[in-house]
Amino acid sequence: MNSCELTEETKKVAPKLVYLLKRLLDEWMGKKLCRIDQPGFNSAHLPLFMSIGKTGISNNELAAKMNVTKQGASKIVKELEAINMVTSVKSPDDARVVMLHFTPEGEAFYHNLKNQVMELETQYKKVVGTKNYETAIEVMLKLVQFHEENNCIE
Repeated sequence: MNSCELTEETKKVAPKLVYLLKRLLDEWMGKKLCRIDQPGFNSAHLPLFMSIGKTGISNNELAAKMNVTKQGASKIVKELEAINMVTSVKSPDDARVVMLHFTPEGEAFYHNLKNQVMELETQYKKVVGTKNYETAIEVMLKLVQFHEENNCIE
């Protein structure tokens, strides 16, 4: 048997499947992003960029939502500001809070990316069926929650 050949036993190892899906999804994002004329934007920006949303978010909320440090979120935000995708403004309610919003260019790019993701989800649903896809999403959400709650426990 070839060492790359998957057996029935090794096909269903969850961490391996998650790794493969992430790698293939990263490849898809790279190809899609390469087709978009947005110099300086890369796949590392994508999760935080898409989490800002149309209504805006504070840097602290963004860091918490993405489970990264405030410094990590700030670094990505600075890179997004440098390519005119995001702007930061002091909150009118609390001057200590910085709110992040899309620039007009960022909002247009957000909609473009969102449309591409929706198209991918449509393709996924054709492959596995809508009900199975929605079940898979629910399962992934529960697994993320499990790790968020338990990874800090010794």
